[in-house]
Amino acid sequence: MNDAVKLLRALPLEVFETPKPDDAWARCSLASASDEILIRSVAASITCPKVQINSSFLLHAPLELLARAWLLQHLPPHKRKDARRRIAEIAVRYAGEGAEIESNPKEYSNVDQALGDLSAALRAGDADTVDSAFLFLLPRISAERFRAALAEQILPSLGAAGHASILLMMLPGAAERVHGMGTLLRSPLRALALEANLRLTWMETVTPSTEAATPGLFARLAALPSRIAVSSHSIAPTMLGVERDGYAAHVLASVTNVMTAPEAERILLRVAALSMLQDDPAHAPYGWSHCFTIPQGILSLADVASDVTRVVRIAATHVLGFRATLGSAPLQYPYIPERQTGDTVLRRDPADAAAVAFNATGDQRGSIRTLLIEHAAAHADSHLAKYTMACLTAADRDPEESALYLAAAAYLGAWWDRQ
Repeated sequence: MNDAVKLLRALPLEVFETPKPDDAWARCSLASASDEILIRSVAASITCPKVQINSSFLLHAPLELLARAWLLQHLPPHKRKDARRRIAEIAVRYAGEGAEIESNPKEYSNVDQALGDLSAALRAGDADTVDSAFLFLLPRISAERFRAALAEQILPSLGAAGHASILLMMLPGAAERVHGMGTLLRSPLRALALEANLRLTWMETVTPSTEAATPGLFARLAALPSRIAVSSHSIAPTMLGVERDGYAAHVLASVTNVMTAPEAERILLRVAALSMLQDDPAHAPYGWSHCFTIPQGILSLADVASDVTRVVRIAATHVLGFRATLGSAPLQYPYIPERQTGDTVLRRDPADAAAVAFNATGDQRGSIRTLLIEHAAAHADSHLAKYTMACLTAADRDPEESALYLAAAAYLGAWWDRQ
């Protein structure tokens, strides 16, 4: 594996920015290796944390790899060339992002002691102990056990751009397909420790209640919430902004106190998809895509959380955060777009592409799904890869809303074609 990492890190970035036949990547032995070997090699290449986190790419790299690996498995062999090149590019870009920390593994008498140290260090912001404990645990516990052990602390965290829950959602499935994927947790966990103070807290102080309020959660989020001013549209400033002065508690507490995770998932992802389809298109690539992917990741941890209401409230805060800082239009449900004809959702107006996807039936819907996967897998933007995977996963989990989620994925794909 060390040889594969060296091969990747020796490649010039130019071969990915301007691909050519028989270039350095095409001649590299990894270009013809199996999908599993390629993915494992890239995972190993982006494992070690950087001394300085100077770009959002560093926070997204593990998620991008997992999303692109998910897309790759759904492509036929003759459609994988460009998608595999994008996967290799992740490792090359990571290598150029600066110096990496020294590895200082620590010995523990047992797994439970190491997990206790890891948990305490995450709370205390002790990044070095987090890394040492993780290195001890990595060969000893499964990705699923990491998911269960870390869920409670990761759920309210806004560090690492609020993306750690998505990683925990994706990791166990990826680990079943490709050995060694648990290593992708290392760098994000260190990033979480470095930003241990960035956490949502309003859920911990709300008085318990068993009564539901009117209007309900969907109505409150679909209506245009009061506009909240924030210092930045990054994840942490946005969510701390809507928590400030009791705003999130006022909007969300009474409508989430008797809600199950499946109910919340249906409502929150519907609101997020409609925001992509009906609200300001300027926020399509990052605002509305995060509005979907982050709550989806949070809700996926409900089965290993001690308090489902807390999970629902954290997920709802993220949707409220994007709606209250980026939204400019109320949402209409059901979504009934003007019928559009055609057999493609690419290189056309985003609203038209969404309408075609929404109204597709039978084999046409399957063809559109495949086209969206091919497009996202070969596209340079990592958020498109993650969002396409998220929408198609949601469509599989909620067949009643599958057309809505397919339309949202088609919208973002067409939006990028227009840029």
